[in-house]
Amino acid sequence: MQIHLAFSRLRHLLLRTRWAHSRPFSFMALRPSSISKLVIFGFGLAIVPLVLVIVSVTISIAHFAEQGQTSILRAVAMSNAANRMTNAVRSMERYGLQYTVLQDQALLVLYQQSYDDYKKAAAQFTAAAPAQSERQQLHSLDDKLLRARQLLPIVALEGNRSALESDFSRAGTAAQRLQTAVNEGISIEVGKLGTRALAIKRMTLLEVLLVLPLSIAVAILFIILITRPIRRLDQAVSGLGDGDLETPIAVSGPRDIATVGERLEWLRTRLNALEAAKLHFLRQLSHELKTPLTAIREGAELLQEDLGHELAAEQQEIVQIVRDNSLRLQRLIEDLLKFSLAEGQAGAGMAQAVPLAAVIAELLQSYKPSLRSQSLRLDLQMDAVNVWGHRDRLRTICDNLLSNAVKFSPPGSTIHLRLFADGANGILEVEDEGPGVPITEHEKIFDIMYQGSASSSGKVEGSGLGLAIAKEYVLSYGGSLELLVKESAGACFRVVLPLAEEPNSPDSADGAGRLRHHPANAGAEDHHPGAG
Repeated sequence: MQIHLAFSRLRHLLLRTRWAHSRPFSFMALRPSSISKLVIFGFGLAIVPLVLVIVSVTISIAHFAEQGQTSILRAVAMSNAANRMTNAVRSMERYGLQYTVLQDQALLVLYQQSYDDYKKAAAQFTAAAPAQSERQQLHSLDDKLLRARQLLPIVALEGNRSALESDFSRAGTAAQRLQTAVNEGISIEVGKLGTRALAIKRMTLLEVLLVLPLSIAVAILFIILITRPIRRLDQAVSGLGDGDLETPIAVSGPRDIATVGERLEWLRTRLNALEAAKLHFLRQLSHELKTPLTAIREGAELLQEDLGHELAAEQQEIVQIVRDNSLRLQRLIEDLLKFSLAEGQAGAGMAQAVPLAAVIAELLQSYKPSLRSQSLRLDLQMDAVNVWGHRDRLRTICDNLLSNAVKFSPPGSTIHLRLFADGANGILEVEDEGPGVPITEHEKIFDIMYQGSASSSGKVEGSGLGLAIAKEYVLSYGGSLELLVKESAGACFRVVLPLAEEPNSPDSADGAGRLRHHPANAGAEDHHPGAG
């Protein structure tokens, strides 16, 4: 009842506050200015029902204790008064009957003292507010003792004690009945107190069962209100870290959290503009550099074709160096542009299900001359696997890994390609038997422009961007590219890409079937490099 009254007052106060303002009440109007204030407000609102229960229980227990104390004091007073009245009646009976026989004035004085004790006890009994029936019994006892007191002088003169004994006997019986009634009343009062205590216990349990779920619900609500904007901030920061510059950042909640969200949105738009400016600059730079490089390369080729027979050997070597380095520089510029596009999300188009086995089969056709020239063998173990991505980017991933294996494989060695499905992912492994990568370079090998010790010490040269581009493409699909640790010589790269949900396409099945028969053909061709 007290909790209901408190909630009613709170509701009335809210209604008065709402109508006291011209604009309607809304949560946004009460939005706290900081996350700490929201925590304090939520904590306070969650404990208010519990505080109300505690106050209600405290008031009930205090009232019960006061009532119990009053009842106990009243019962003790009535019981003590009843005992004193019973003892006084017995003393009056004894002294009165002895006085009628002995005519001793000392006995009469003792009788009077017992009567005075009775009157004091009766006054105490009346002050304890007895029940109506107990008052009637007390009046009846008073009447019997009054008649006995009136008969006492007469019996002392005449000597007929039967009437006096009868009055004293009835008075003693009445006093005993009064004491029994008092004891029964005390037992009834104790029973009421026990019933009241049980009712308080049940009411406390009921209030706790009603209020505790409410407090838990309020706590859960504010936990959601507090953690949701923080989770949104975490997602926004993670998205920015992953390179997602297209998804707008909108964070609602306390003003300080919303302000941080607005700053993150500003940062996203700023980074997006910088990314677009960078790509525009790289495209322009690539175009501006390709034009003179193309002119240099074509000039060198014309010198070789038209004047090659007129040039000395040293001059022909210089022209060849100019042509080769212009081609290398052009490839480096193209790789830089690819890497920049790989870091951003622009120009990728819509992702789709791509049969990776067919992509690899198509790619291997362009590697046949290189494989024959170095007497390299292929060990292909590939299943029909459809992955989610862009065909040109997946081809670039496979091309970079395969070209890396071809460049570092010694003549007559074997390159192993394995493609299979593992759960919700497709796995591609490219393994060679070359010098491998030292364990200290496993993390650096994917850095931009990094060339390992094998490249620095040997004749194999590259741009240092192939693996970096491949990893950026793989990460953009939510996959992973890693260099496995091997006990034997060589390097083994593993690509993990999410599988597509579409069913296998016909070209995927054909490509997989063709690749499963490729090892035998590759072996026959590789054992006879001059064939075909």
